[in-house]
Amino acid sequence: MVHVHLSGSTVVITGAGSGIGLATAELVARRGARVVLTDRSADAVRPHAERIAATTGARAEFRALDVTDGAAVEEVMGSVGTIDHLLTCASGSVIAPFEELTEARVRQFFEVKWWGQYRCLRAALPYMPKDTGSVTLVSGYLYRKADPGYFAFAAVNGAVEAAVTSLAMELAPLRVNAVAPGPTDTHAHLMSPEEHRAYREEIAGRLPVGRPGTAEEVAHAAAYLMENSFTTGTTLDVDGGKR
Repeated sequence: MVHVHLSGSTVVITGAGSGIGLATAELVARRGARVVLTDRSADAVRPHAERIAATTGARAEFRALDVTDGAAVEEVMGSVGTIDHLLTCASGSVIAPFEELTEARVRQFFEVKWWGQYRCLRAALPYMPKDTGSVTLVSGYLYRKADPGYFAFAAVNGAVEAAVTSLAMELAPLRVNAVAPGPTDTHAHLMSPEEHRAYREEIAGRLPVGRPGTAEEVAHAAAYLMENSFTTGTTLDVDGGKR
């Protein structure tokens, strides 16, 4: 049996400037990992890396990374050294009825959430130990549990989850999984207090747990997928019972 411990490992996280990526960076650092936070702008991750290093004593680094830039992805992954675990949180958002969506908007969303994850995995592979390493992609409940207006999310998430089952076989023994968050309360800073209250009440009425999830709860699931050496080819729902 291969025991995987985050202490002493190196974890690279994309989209780590906020939300789930940032919460996971904080969690794995507390568990003793060296964490490399990346986001489109260095300013989005620099203060977080400095704070994490100061509060946990862990080695926390940052890189600017635009996941739509293939050359930049290769350069950043190559700069890290050994990458024990990769979590790909960089994403975007496109919400509209299908008939109102332009091809350009859907393609741009795929560039970030689908091709971005693809590029990061391809670039990181040469630096990952296959017997103990792991990749955690990010899907979401909007594939198998679709809501109107979220066609682009459903399409991308379906591609991610299909890739997980295929890559877990092809890249074995490297473990490949995905985490699929449900409605997660990570955008309060973009809402007025009244809008945020209404959002929480609307989600509470739809979920068995009676509230939206937190970034920390999804981070806990991501850390589990890194540490559990008998889990691969799995999409782990963290969705508050959204079915």
